[in-house]
Amino acid sequence: MAWWLARDYGYAGPGFDWLYEDNVEEKRGLVGSGLSLSRPLSEKNVPKAARYREKYPKPPAPDIFFVDSATTVTARFKALVEEFEPGLHLFAPIELQFHDGTAMPGEYYFFNCNVDVDCVLTDNKPEWFRETRYGKIHPSLGLIQKLTPLEISLSKPQIEGRHLWTGGPLGWNQLFVSDAFCKALRKGRFGAVDIRRECHEVDRLWVAEEHMGPLIEAWKTYVAHNRNCEAGYI
Repeated sequence: MAWWLARDYGYAGPGFDWLYEDNVEEKRGLVGSGLSLSRPLSEKNVPKAARYREKYPKPPAPDIFFVDSATTVTARFKALVEEFEPGLHLFAPIELQFHDGTAMPGEYYFFNCNVDVDCVLTDNKPEWFRETRYGKIHPSLGLIQKLTPLEISLSKPQIEGRHLWTGGPLGWNQLFVSDAFCKALRKGRFGAVDIRRECHEVDRLWVAEEHMGPLIEAWKTYVAHNRNCEAGYI
């Protein structure tokens, strides 16, 4: 089995803002609705520091928290991920600063899962695709609903042997993990993460025409642009 991990929206976390540098190529795109972006990311796109908004901050105690809605983690979480998939995912070192600009003690990293796999099985059912008030179609996993009734099935051939991955456009910045990784996460008592849902692994190939529904043309454009969703077509 696999698991869908999501943000614990009941946890506000410490309030930081990124400190951008002139040589950072991408000053947007770090923010997602889930625990990872649904696309690989380079370290050169990540700012080097973030500053606490308040004058007298509380130290960032949890191992997973958010800087301007981007996932930030401690060395302890990094060690857990590296134990399962060494060198595969992005951990860009960042400096966290107090309000006055002095560095906070500890090691902190911007985290992004750099494995994105089309794997969510929808059978083109309408309930998997929802129209926003602006008339745009979004996958249901992109519209965060803690008690969404949909069962999540994933293509086993697509995810077999993996431990952390995102699910392409249908996964919409949500993080999926293996059962082994989820057990280790529970054992380590990592906070600010909602182990949202068990996902069924189904022995079926993933075929875009059978699962992308009304987003099939957008998906083709997405693939043609090297799975980069920043252009706004997904």
